[in-house]
Amino acid sequence: MSKKARIAVASIAVMVLTLGIAQAHPEFQSAEPAAGKSSAPPKQIRILFNESVIPQFSGIELKDQSGKAIAVGKATTDPTNKKLMIVPLKDQLAPGDYKVEWHAVSDDTHKVKGSYSFGVAK
Repeated sequence: MSKKARIAVASIAVMVLTLGIAQAHPEFQSAEPAAGKSSAPPKQIRILFNESVIPQFSGIELKDQSGKAIAVGKATTDPTNKKLMIVPLKDQLAPGDYKVEWHAVSDDTHKVKGSYSFGVAK
């Protein structure tokens, strides 16, 4: 094999491996209540990822508009869809703006985190 051919094969191998690594992290897909929207007071926060998450190592922190933490339950996943993390709320939310700070660990142990905001209508 020529030197140019070896370099081309090596370059392709690096690209394939890099793509696999980049796609191996759970990515936020959607949430209920929806990001940036107002809704009735939810009973739970539901976040959908592009791959399965481990609920024991995943969860959320919920804060009101003043930054005060709101009590939430333990994260679980939907029994039929391990990509859907569900976190129950302990109390009904009052009207206002809220911030969800989430973290998730996938089956292959990659950890990601992020945040989004939503509102509760009056």
